[in-house]
Amino acid sequence: MEGRAMFTLPSELMYVTRTFFDTQLAGCNALLRTAFESGASMLDVNVHAARAELAAANAVSSELLFTRGPHDLAALTARESQQAVERAQRYGRHLAGIAHDVHGRLGELSKDFAGSLPRTSLE
Repeated sequence: MEGRAMFTLPSELMYVTRTFFDTQLAGCNALLRTAFESGASMLDVNVHAARAELAAANAVSSELLFTRGPHDLAALTARESQQAVERAQRYGRHLAGIAHDVHGRLGELSKDFAGSLPRTSLE
């Protein structure tokens, strides 16, 4: 019976198609939600870092007004350089934490998505 359709009833085709599209839509929604949340987290980290840098620059400019000589300037430069490196390391750790979280969430989403695909026989 070569002319026979793979599906015995149109309702089976409709069920499989609808299940497939519902699964695809749910997966896309979860992916977009994860992307939006991670983007919001990165924006928050960047805003916090920018504020910290502005505050540090303001503090340094105030201290520069009261430097008395090259020795004070060298000490100020060394101290502020070390603090800038520490701020950059904190920034990197925050971004790495966000990336790690997103990686884990995307792994869970892929497992959930693969587990929710219909296993209906097509013959």
